[in-house]
Amino acid sequence: MIFLVPLAGESRLLTWVRCRERQLRGGRRRCGNRAGGNSTLDIQRVMNLTRRNSARALSRIEVLIVVAVAACLACLAVLGIQVAKGRARSMCCNCNLKQIGLAFRVWEGDHFNEYPMLVSTTNGGAKELIATGQVFSSFQVASNELSTPRVLVCPEDRARLPAQSWTSNFDDQTVSYFLSLDASETNAQMFLSGDRNLMTNGTAFVHGVHQLTTNQAIGWTKGFHKNRGNIALADGSVEFLSSLGLKLGMQNSGIATNRIAIP
Repeated sequence: MIFLVPLAGESRLLTWVRCRERQLRGGRRRCGNRAGGNSTLDIQRVMNLTRRNSARALSRIEVLIVVAVAACLACLAVLGIQVAKGRARSMCCNCNLKQIGLAFRVWEGDHFNEYPMLVSTTNGGAKELIATGQVFSSFQVASNELSTPRVLVCPEDRARLPAQSWTSNFDDQTVSYFLSLDASETNAQMFLSGDRNLMTNGTAFVHGVHQLTTNQAIGWTKGFHKNRGNIALADGSVEFLSSLGLKLGMQNSGIATNRIAIP
């Protein structure tokens, strides 16, 4: 920082000007005679001196730089918020599937130690219904354990809205998660449920029953979780997998073919 020191004449002139200002505000102090000279020139000298001592204004380029930096910071803040929201939605999906796994484990304790997909409708299950591709009925028979149908919709699934109750407009269009027709607690690594945005050989799965094999080119579409997805295993645990992780999970499931129903 550069400090400008006024000349002797300028210093006396400034002292006289300040004194006159105090005198005009009501002070009684007398001001000595100012240095002789033209009053107009003296005033101009005061203005020039004041300008030199005042802070320098920002140039146009500096203003543009400040605006650009502020815009970049704002973009980074918005991006951070969006990333945080995406992580929160993924965590909610994970929690939904954990609740499904826990509810099915509680349900099987009263139904021959089998999940609803393996228990006949005559015994309170949904085996015959899910064989036709109907997914929601397997969740409906476990409604007491699930508590609310809202847990059946992934927050990343923008095409599905949760049903208000288990009887009002509850169908496959209010469900985001597939179900395995063959899942059993005795085989902990089998797929139980998961995000419905599956594909094979670049083609997305549609509503209905599909067979997944260990040598199949299976993966996730871009619909949910940015080419990733959540899988609930038969033991109630949930894993967040990439397409490669999904294929490895299939190979470690313990069976050559997994039958799943897509809602």
